[in-house]
Amino acid sequence: MYNIPFKVPGSRADRELLHFYCCEAANSLSRLSDTTLWTNLILRRCQDQSVIRNSIVALTSLYRDYMLVRSPRLEVSVKHIQRITKSHSQLRAHLTRDPSAELALICSLIFYTFECLIGNVQQALWHLDRGLILMQRLQTDYPHLVDGQETYAELLVIFSQLDIHASIFSLERTPILRLALPEQVSGVIPTVPERIFGLSDLENSLTVLQNWTLWHLMEFVEYKTLPQDQVPSIVLQERLHLEAQLQKLEEIVEKMTTSEHFHSFTAPQRQRLILLRSQALIFHAVLLENIICTLEGADIPLEATRRFDIALTQISTLLSLSSESESGSSLEKKTPSNRVFTLSTNIIAMLYFICLKTNDRRIFRTALSLMQESLFTSRDGLWDARTAVTIVKAILPDDEIQSEEPEMDFKLEDVGSGIVDTDGGLEEAFKMLKLGQSQIKELDTRI
Repeated sequence: MYNIPFKVPGSRADRELLHFYCCEAANSLSRLSDTTLWTNLILRRCQDQSVIRNSIVALTSLYRDYMLVRSPRLEVSVKHIQRITKSHSQLRAHLTRDPSAELALICSLIFYTFECLIGNVQQALWHLDRGLILMQRLQTDYPHLVDGQETYAELLVIFSQLDIHASIFSLERTPILRLALPEQVSGVIPTVPERIFGLSDLENSLTVLQNWTLWHLMEFVEYKTLPQDQVPSIVLQERLHLEAQLQKLEEIVEKMTTSEHFHSFTAPQRQRLILLRSQALIFHAVLLENIICTLEGADIPLEATRRFDIALTQISTLLSLSSESESGSSLEKKTPSNRVFTLSTNIIAMLYFICLKTNDRRIFRTALSLMQESLFTSRDGLWDARTAVTIVKAILPDDEIQSEEPEMDFKLEDVGSGIVDTDGGLEEAFKMLKLGQSQIKELDTRI
């Protein structure tokens, strides 16, 4: 592992950072997902593309300092700014000479990750959206390029996931990519194939369904609370097709996690499968919430609650497994704050949305507890767990959280209406709550 970084040009500090990228950062950035892009394809491009190599050096410098810092936010140093500025100017100069779409997409992803580490949400979204718009053009004008080359295929996977990640974060943001084919939306062909041949097939099907769910809910939001006879038949039919495919995927994932073959998977494969099951359950539950008023049957709210409960068990298991697998990491031994940075697992988002959407007090407390005890110093792309916990506890008083009543008479999304659903995500909700530093310190003490 020492041989790879030391063969490339650059200063000793650059080579040390590249070595750290190989040993630690690449696997962390791809945690709970396919590692090919970060650990293989991008690393290969570093060998002959100085723009990518220098961007990775800048990213690794930020990542290492983020993991070691004790404060909630990373203080950007002059050296960080110089490295980031150099990366931007090098990309601009290179694209002037050689307008490479692959290079632009890789750097867009890296620059997005820069800003996530810093906590600059709006700038992160700007970089992401530029990459997504380019990817969309490639899909339309050069589909053979996206489908035929490994790097583009891997980039499409991660950009599709980050598109979903961003639309969950900023609730008024419609995904830029539209992944479900018209034939899938109409029910002519299935989104979930009859046979799933591996985790990548499973993940791809889930990504399409998540993207479709977000498009559907945003396009037809005006029908959310209407009874069945007031919903256009075309909307209702699409919703039922989507629900059927989510149900099918959920059943496939459940069989995989409970089969005897599950124990033959490697530890990362088991963790990835558990994550995919959790995501499928949460998206299915959110969709069910939207069809309560459009389908007959009083058991639908219970079905959504049941899925929240199962998802919490899965997430708790996943966090325990992740903690065990990371206990031997060299960085773990050096990190005083025990921070974790991931890119698009949506674990923080799932727990936050459970807090918003459940009126079951036990489920609410479990989700909040997992965020504030297991993830409090963690960041998942745009999502910061400390901010999420602070918002939840600022809106709901402690006596309501600790009440012995099994059910709440409200949901947090209703109590915090206009705050938790604001465009701009957690950062904007945090600003709207006007939490001063003294209030934040008090909340941290309570937590």
